[in-house]
Amino acid sequence: MAHLDHFLPGTFAALLLACGTPDPAGIDPATTAVQDPAEGRLADRMDRFLNGAAEVGFNGSVLVTRAGRTVLDTGYGLRDRENRLPNTPATVHAIGSITKQFTAACILKLQEQGRLQVEDSLSKHLPGVPPDKRGITLHHLLTHSAGFPGAIGDDNTAIDGADYTRLALGTPLKFAPGTGFEYSNVGYSLLGIIVEHVTGMALEDHLRTALLAPAGLAHTAYRFADPAVEELAIGYRKDGTRWGTMLDHPTVNGGPGWHLRGNGGMLSTTHELAAWVQALHDRRVLSDASVKAMFAPHVEEGRGAGSHYGYGWALFRTPRGTRLITHNGGNGVQFADVLWYADEGVTVVLLSNASARGMQDLAWELGRMVFDSTYAPRLPQSARALEGLPEGPVGDRMKALSAVIAHGGDDATLAAWLKENLGPGFLEMMPIEEHVGMFKRLHADIGAHTINGVEQLSPEEYVLTMKRSEGKGRFRIMLQVRPVDARIAGMGVEME
Repeated sequence: MAHLDHFLPGTFAALLLACGTPDPAGIDPATTAVQDPAEGRLADRMDRFLNGAAEVGFNGSVLVTRAGRTVLDTGYGLRDRENRLPNTPATVHAIGSITKQFTAACILKLQEQGRLQVEDSLSKHLPGVPPDKRGITLHHLLTHSAGFPGAIGDDNTAIDGADYTRLALGTPLKFAPGTGFEYSNVGYSLLGIIVEHVTGMALEDHLRTALLAPAGLAHTAYRFADPAVEELAIGYRKDGTRWGTMLDHPTVNGGPGWHLRGNGGMLSTTHELAAWVQALHDRRVLSDASVKAMFAPHVEEGRGAGSHYGYGWALFRTPRGTRLITHNGGNGVQFADVLWYADEGVTVVLLSNASARGMQDLAWELGRMVFDSTYAPRLPQSARALEGLPEGPVGDRMKALSAVIAHGGDDATLAAWLKENLGPGFLEMMPIEEHVGMFKRLHADIGAHTINGVEQLSPEEYVLTMKRSEGKGRFRIMLQVRPVDARIAGMGVEME
């Protein structure tokens, strides 16, 4: 099952402003204060919210720090349901695609050492690169602009680096290198393989020696000694069945196969991910130049996305004009999110071992609570499965949405469809050109599909599960409709 790609929770609307060029040095989170109520009151609000989330399925560990002080640091629900063991601050969780920033850091460290350059061509470090891929650079891989598709196989396939390289190099590109954006696990797996070629070491061994140990991270890895295994959170699917841990699935040379290695699959804790952010801020593991490169807005995350991709991180501007540096990850079972408000000294880390609906929004809700004492966070809602599309205008709107995702269209056709099907409030949240870009991305990502399930969250909110007709991939479309005319009032998307 593919990773949950980085996406903006809630709707496609620009909830955060477009990212400008940041100065990653920013303000030290250990000394920066932000305007908000007393931290004890804020912690109580957050704790009540998360306990409410736990009642509807949240299981996980959460850490919120502000100006270098701990606001909230606790666990919710069970890390092991069979043995009734609770989640705690020490629980080790899967972090999914947050792994990418560690692979990116390995590349930057090797650049500091003069062993490679991010502008190196792929062919400089890998043999047998075909003509269509000789223009790919490491920078393209780091920024998802190489043209590779999102994935080329199942995460849990036991494939080694040599076979994975041959498979990737034989995969057609979706666009010419440097001309587009396609969030791709493939690129980061190839970066991990390049790290091994350059260093002569296993990716994890180099990562531990060059970065994790200097940062003081002892519980961030692909594999652990037995004492750490006892702290691992067990993953549970949406239906409540046990998925297990990353250690329960096929391995190659002591780690996951290369469909996952380099781009995902690592394990960590809330404290260690917060410590990693601090280590980057303090320049304890990478140079100032490397950190600036990591947090530079290199590539827009698709036309009209309102965000940019750096090296292993996504970059936003908040409504306050400040920087939010973030990434999430998941595999449809476990979910992880790190939000670093770099100019305001706030870090939110949320790690979950249960794939209940709506959990991908929790960290963002906590972030909003920090900066708005009046904000009332939204709890995930229990969904009611429908037997099919609802009758009447809502079902008709869903059919129209499914058709436009499947067939797409030119700019004029899509613009006309959007004006007919989106509610005025949603339509006016961004220029029509940005809406068109969003729906082009949906068509490119999903295309021809079947609707495999419909869930109703409230009288106005639904979730459509779409399965690609070709290749692997399931998507959940969160849909809000206007009661008066069933026009679309908001949307969101996640990949299972």
